Amino acid sequence: MKLEESADGTITVSYDGRSLTRVMLVVATLFLGVAGYDVFLGARGTDRLLGLLASAVTCLLVAVAFLETACFQFGRAVKTVTWRRRWGLRERSGSIAFANIRAVLVERPIGDDGTPSRRIALKTTDGTIVPITVGYRPDPEGSIVDIAGRIRALLGHDAAQTHQSHVEALVADGKLVEAIRVLREEEQLSLVEAKRRVDALAGPPKR
Repeated sequence: MKLEESADGTITVSYDGRSLTRVMLVVATLFLGVAGYDVFLGARGTDRLLGLLASAVTCLLVAVAFLETACFQFGRAVKTVTWRRRWGLRERSGSIAFANIRAVLVERPIGDDGTPSRRIALKTTDGTIVPITVGYRPDPEGSIVDIAGRIRALLGHDAAQTHQSHVEALVADGKLVEAIRVLREEEQLSLVEAKRRVDALAGPPKR
């Protein structure tokens, strides 16, 4: 994911995963080539052939999942986000007025405890979530967090208030573990302190 800023203050956030798709297609082709050799010349056995075919299918599925491009243009002058995103064979586009964006969220998938994977999502005033990328991308250096901060600054959002609103929404949905994760990541809290904050928001357990 990369961010570009023009002279008039417009920010363009884009992502192009087609190079990863091409790599996976090449790997799938190699698996299929070896499988074809075994069938016509090698005769290495059914188990090996099934393994090669399964690997090729897996690579093809991954290639489709990586086939994602996105372009979100945050127009400072017109105060509107114009966006277009393609994932797999599905393409979507639209526009959102700055005034209709309630929060800019940095999300991580459930169970992501190693190298952090993240995506940026826009939450609108009607509760709709519009992710900039459908997939989560590895972000060991925190560049996605930095991009989210630049977007918030352009929109005039207070980062602390955004985090608090996000945590409150997660608690209201019963996603307490995810709320703790957000607090630990965004505010650098200890596990004990983050859990205390979430417990306070959740209130006493219902009987």
